[in-house]
Amino acid sequence: MTQKKQSSQRITVNSVSNALDTHEKVCAERWSHAYKRFDRIESMITSNNARLWWIAGVLISLLSSLVVKAYFL
Repeated sequence: MTQKKQSSQRITVNSVSNALDTHEKVCAERWSHAYKRFDRIESMITSNNARLWWIAGVLISLLSSLVVKAYFL
């Protein structure tokens, strides 16, 4: 009876620790970029919201002036 040798190396605690440290560093970098992007998107949404309210105010003013002119003049 012959036995085959295992060709794969044993995984050690140090190799798992190194792989986990590398993974955490890569993920931290990705999340830092993601958070910066989220902040930019949030500021764009806030500025667009302000613009929409400004445009709505202008439209309401214009339409109300047309109503006043149509019925009272």
